Amino acid sequence: MLGSLVEIRTELGETVYQGALDRARLAIAYEVMVEAERVALRRARLHPDGNVVRLPTRVVRPRHAEGGHDEPH
Repeated sequence: MLGSLVEIRTELGETVYQGALDRARLAIAYEVMVEAERVALRRARLHPDGNVVRLPTRVVRPRHAEGGHDEPH
């Protein structure tokens, strides 16, 4: 692709080169978006609940009503 762009610039000039470069950027962006959509659809089938983040549960020890200490008096 780079070779083609260099050839366009050399043989057809800067204006044509800039147009070809812009179209190449758009084509690449389109392909990236299509692939991102495919990946998202594959992941959606693997994770039907969505992208859920499950945090580990924390065990909270109850504190005694008297001074807030865990040791009995």
